[in-house]
Amino acid sequence: MEFCLASQVAPIKPLDYDRQKALLGKSLFHDTRLSPSGTDSCEKCHNLYWSPSGTSLKNIKISFKQTLNSPTVLNSALNYLFFKDGRVKNIREQVIESIVDINQLGSSEKLVVEKVSLNPHYKHKFKTLYKDGVTFNNIVDAIVNFQKALLTPNSKFDKFISGDNTVLSEDEKKGFELFKKAGCINCHNGVNLGSNVYYDMQLDCNLDQNSTGIAKYKVPGLRNISKTGPYLYDGSERDLKDVIEHIANLRMQNEINKEQIELIYKFLLTLDGDNPEILK
Repeated sequence: MEFCLASQVAPIKPLDYDRQKALLGKSLFHDTRLSPSGTDSCEKCHNLYWSPSGTSLKNIKISFKQTLNSPTVLNSALNYLFFKDGRVKNIREQVIESIVDINQLGSSEKLVVEKVSLNPHYKHKFKTLYKDGVTFNNIVDAIVNFQKALLTPNSKFDKFISGDNTVLSEDEKKGFELFKKAGCINCHNGVNLGSNVYYDMQLDCNLDQNSTGIAKYKVPGLRNISKTGPYLYDGSERDLKDVIEHIANLRMQNEINKEQIELIYKFLLTLDGDNPEILK
């Protein structure tokens, strides 16, 4: 288990990115023509409009027997671990794998470049923004710039840890203190309150059933958690209060009463930030 300091929380701050490249990446992110079937896109699993969650409301089928609850793409550019096992530690490599992996977009460098090159609008944009025009590396770069724009700042919690002691209610403050006292913050810390630390435990019901049931998983981030259900890697929980109780009992091996669940729940609601400006 890798722990960070329990005091390590930070407000969301803007990342440097090129807005015009991000807007181009936004179009690519939504474009089904980049998939072999012509029906899939990055946005299909990481919804940004029908539900402002950055994830899918349904599990994604990744093999004959296995489904996965896709993670939110919101604030993902703040991570340095990607995918449930944290095997990728660079956002550019994450975008590449998401494009070419058979269980994700399932495309190829050649196909993506061909499809983009056939579109006059894309061809003009790439020629304007990149010296070498349409290349796979430039396509990846545009999507990376878009992901850097998908931040949700200005949550009540951000304002609180930035010094505004009046922004949280007494119950929300009690919930945060309980969150720390119960040990939740040992794993859910950093700017995303998770996403950059591992745990070694089987929390879900249908993953890695051929193994011992114990594996290394990336701790999910808690930003906008009220909007990103279903929960857990297998999507087996849909009620956030049930998840709080489930994790408290299983992970911390600690009984938690209804009043404590309610206080932590109220605190978690303070993690909802503004919708990204680039989506407006």
